[in-house]
Amino acid sequence: MDRAAVRSRVAESVLCQLGDSSEGVIPALCAPCCSGAVYAGPMDSPRLAPRTVAPYFVLVALIHAASVATLFDLVAAKLPAPVLLAIMIGQFPLLVLSGYFEGRLDYGPKLDGFPLWMRIRSVPVKLAFTFAFIYIAGVTLQTLHFSIGPIDPTPPLSFPPAQRALWFAMFTAGMFFPFYLAAAGGLIPVLRALTRPLRAVPLLAGALTALVLGGAIGIGVFALATKTQLAAFVDRIQDTLHASPGLAVGVTLGLTLVPMVVGLVLERGEP
Repeated sequence: MDRAAVRSRVAESVLCQLGDSSEGVIPALCAPCCSGAVYAGPMDSPRLAPRTVAPYFVLVALIHAASVATLFDLVAAKLPAPVLLAIMIGQFPLLVLSGYFEGRLDYGPKLDGFPLWMRIRSVPVKLAFTFAFIYIAGVTLQTLHFSIGPIDPTPPLSFPPAQRALWFAMFTAGMFFPFYLAAAGGLIPVLRALTRPLRAVPLLAGALTALVLGGAIGIGVFALATKTQLAAFVDRIQDTLHASPGLAVGVTLGLTLVPMVVGLVLERGEP
């Protein structure tokens, strides 16, 4: 591909992202790549336009963003311990479910040779995966009392509450773009590969399997992220379930089953 063709395709990508849909600012450019469903290989289900499940990803982005807020100690102090643990346990089932739905999306003509972050043409998708990644990174960084360059979600205790809140916001949501690059460079490709076999089975079965798979992965990842032995982490979950079964189960299921139902309804409603 010569340089002129490359520049033309990059310009088209930027314009389509600004339009954000076939009904946006530049419908003539975006309509061919952002509307309708196409069929891929034998392992894939029909591909869908990003706008089809946009409400699902908006809901998931809000859930992950609220989860990130619970990592701020002044917020966490106001929530019961079972709620905090349930929020943590609910992250990976929801994340793998999002990977299952995202792998079914068709963003239009691919910009071969360009990074994935340039090829994802859906703001809700970007928000959902980035806030999920921020939560995972935040838990890890807080546990290890570690920072990555300027990224340090733990504000100094000597700061007043307002300044501590500003610090936390700046080094979590304020670092959105670097976190998005990390999510697009590593997290999303892994989720696509992980959930690809699930897209060959019926929609409901694939979604439920994604939740179960995500739950198993999440237990292992967060046991590692919190520097807890796996058996001890599982015991902690069991103790929480015995102490507050309704609260823990209710929050976890609310974080996972409600978005799953929304996603399934939206996909089944695609003409």
